[in-house]
Amino acid sequence: MQRVFITGSTGLVGGHLLVQLYLKGSRIKALVRQQASFEQLRLISDFYAVPFQELHRAIEWTYGDTLDYVHLKEALMGTEVVYHCAGLVSFGKGQRDALLRTNVKGTANMVDAALLAGVNHFNYISSIAALGKESDTGLIDEETSREMSKPVSDYSESKFFAELEVWRGAAEGLPVSILNPGVILGPGLPDRGSLLIFNVAAKGIPFYTDSQTGYVDVRDIARAAITLVEKNLTGKRYVMVAENCHNKDLFALITNAFGKKPPLIRAGLGLLRIAVWISSLLSWFTGKPSQLSKDTLRSIAQPECYSSQRIIDELDFAFTPLQETINDTALFVKNLPKEKQKRVSQK
Repeated sequence: MQRVFITGSTGLVGGHLLVQLYLKGSRIKALVRQQASFEQLRLISDFYAVPFQELHRAIEWTYGDTLDYVHLKEALMGTEVVYHCAGLVSFGKGQRDALLRTNVKGTANMVDAALLAGVNHFNYISSIAALGKESDTGLIDEETSREMSKPVSDYSESKFFAELEVWRGAAEGLPVSILNPGVILGPGLPDRGSLLIFNVAAKGIPFYTDSQTGYVDVRDIARAAITLVEKNLTGKRYVMVAENCHNKDLFALITNAFGKKPPLIRAGLGLLRIAVWISSLLSWFTGKPSQLSKDTLRSIAQPECYSSQRIIDELDFAFTPLQETINDTALFVKNLPKEKQKRVSQK
């Protein structure tokens, strides 16, 4: 029975990964913060028809975080495989220090603890944000160069430097693999992260932005991470994008799944800049972090297309079609208990 260690197990990716590993019979130890909520993991376990109490009893929980290296050193002893899914995702203003601390320092600590424990495989869930953007073919892949002089989001920078920590570990003898998922969709709480779009779509979306990026099913990410470990493929990163989709088309697919009208009004850069300014003003008055920033604007204004040919070729990997992901996620949201639909309108 394989001994695995997971971070971020109460999040979307980590939750799906944990349940899939449990169903495969792995012996799992999971790192969780003292104040962590198990609400999302409970919903994910229900999605897989796994009784949550049964799942919870089967996992060895260790309470702490990736910034506590002393705790990590002890927690990872005896571990064969590490899946590092924990991280901070934010494009909001004023989050740079938190992003670098959580994503870079936290990953460095995980790498050092894994080296000390003699881990056989360290799998890191990164992001397409860590990739380069200067592609001659128009498709961004694992080898696309990254122009360091060009401005990027703080989140992009944090994931790039986190990957450097993983490659440092590889240079010191740690077998590693990296997944670079696009925007992650799939069954989970609709009031968190990228799934917020389903929250909004349930009410109808009048606007769309002239942007394009890559999307992937969370179940595929978990399946790919497990397969990389099973096949012992190390030393590479793998883009995880099922389909590249224009923002307008994505919103149309999601609103259609909820029986709502598709967006018809294009939100240009001028309108987006006004939205960023209003968000910053509200942040100043309320003292709460702004949810929109120049980083948000930059990410929206750059249409990008990605290629997942490497993982398709090396693993004979078949991605879940985007339409299927959206339909499954919308159905999951619709079937949530009423108390879980806090901000999801079914009208």
